[in-house]
Amino acid sequence: MKVLLVQVKRIGDLILTTPVIKALREAKPHCHITVIADSSAASLLPALGVDQTWTFERAGLLANLFRPSINPWIKSDLPFSEFAYCLDFTGTDRSALVSVLAGGSKRVTYERFRTKFLRPQIYQQFVDSSVRLRHTADHHTDLLRPLGIEVENVPMELHLPDLVHAEVRAKLENHEIEGAYAVIHAGTARPEKYWEPDRWAQVIEFLRSHYGLTTILTGSADPAEQAHLAAIKAALKLPCVDLSGDTSLLELATLISGARFFGGVDTAAMHLADAFHVSCVALFGPTNPFHWRPRGPRSAVVRADTEEPFTPDQKGGPMSDVAVPAVLQAIERVLD
Repeated sequence: MKVLLVQVKRIGDLILTTPVIKALREAKPHCHITVIADSSAASLLPALGVDQTWTFERAGLLANLFRPSINPWIKSDLPFSEFAYCLDFTGTDRSALVSVLAGGSKRVTYERFRTKFLRPQIYQQFVDSSVRLRHTADHHTDLLRPLGIEVENVPMELHLPDLVHAEVRAKLENHEIEGAYAVIHAGTARPEKYWEPDRWAQVIEFLRSHYGLTTILTGSADPAEQAHLAAIKAALKLPCVDLSGDTSLLELATLISGARFFGGVDTAAMHLADAFHVSCVALFGPTNPFHWRPRGPRSAVVRADTEEPFTPDQKGGPMSDVAVPAVLQAIERVLD
């Protein structure tokens, strides 16, 4: 049986779709799985553990709709064949077009998309799953119900190629990093998720003084993010290693997988830490941890004036309300 998974949203959404792949593999071991993802996630595709991957090109939609993943680990032929099922997790016009092109498959999406233009003509089955009442990963696995698969709280899973491990080891050696290290990923595409630089500096100094950890800063080359990281480094009383803008998404995943500790805000890097069961403290402000929180046994969430259990209706707050002592206590809980 061939199954097509359409996830053309953000990188974090793709990572939170890996429980679908894991559950599908376990329930139907001989299933051939193809994933279509946004081109921004292209370098991470070799870690998904699927049979075929394709990237979605936002530019030149009709002239260059898809292209095979460019990596040495996965080979692709034609973009579509006879898929038994096409699962659309995204619900946009772009993903609907992909589903149409999937041809003879049984096309499945969420009930909440039924009223959108032409959706009853495009999809054969709609799954009732509340995005508001479910963790995003569970919301994704709900789409497996038409295949007879009903699961809950399936962990994320990524498979890193050996070659990228060697590349990351070389980067660490170039910066004379030996032994245990921490990764701090303070940046995000949404500035309202930024935590104050001097507070991150206190966390980094705490990790060094209490656990002997060298901190590696990671992030993108975005100018706003670089300015935020520069402010963190300026507030530090000790040096750290800055690899921001110097790693691919796959290298970032590998770097995080080898860390003793990860600290960050609600972003894709946080989901990577959760996928590799790295001790993690995630800071939440405007977004609701009920839907996006890491759920691993060595993970902790810090949100101003909000404690677990989190609920769907909790209002967000400013990151400035996240206090340093609460973060340090969370670090002690996951590391001690």
